[in-house]
Amino acid sequence: MLLSRRKLIVSIMAAGLVAGFALDCVAQEPASASITSSKRKLDDPVEMRRLVKHLTAENERLRARVSELEKGLHGQSIQKRLTKEEQRVVSLEDRLIVLGEKEAALQSRLDDINEQLRPENIEQLQVLGSLRPEEAREATRRRLTNEQRLIQAQIELLRQRQAQLQSSLSVADMLIQNLRLKMQTVLVP
Repeated sequence: MLLSRRKLIVSIMAAGLVAGFALDCVAQEPASASITSSKRKLDDPVEMRRLVKHLTAENERLRARVSELEKGLHGQSIQKRLTKEEQRVVSLEDRLIVLGEKEAALQSRLDDINEQLRPENIEQLQVLGSLRPEEAREATRRRLTNEQRLIQAQIELLRQRQAQLQSSLSVADMLIQNLRLKMQTVLVP
């Protein structure tokens, strides 16, 4: 009973849809057409086929339009991702430049310390007013050696960070190439 009632409701809805489409089609015809003649056309199998053919063509046209719109949206999405990745590459390159500048400054300071740590420079160190010049030279050597180790550790950390940024840059470049290829396939039908 419930199943037959559902079938009846579905049949009524389908008939209503067909009638609604038919009325839309009839409404597009000149105003001189009478309502009774439009009802008779729904009973005519030839007219019904014509209506089905018209609706099928309209459906295909709308599907094609939807496909075009979806393709456009997909292209916009790819373009947004491409722009974002290009900005990311610029940011990574800027960070690499900053790290390179920091490393250069640290390397310069390390070179100065290495020069000061040379034995002849330690021996020539002027220790004025000290009763124990050898202890003062040894304290200077320890201080410079500690500073040397700290700078070397900082340089090593900078190099590790540079390697990470280089890796991220390579991945971003590959992603950009892939996105450009996708963009070309979207633009070319």
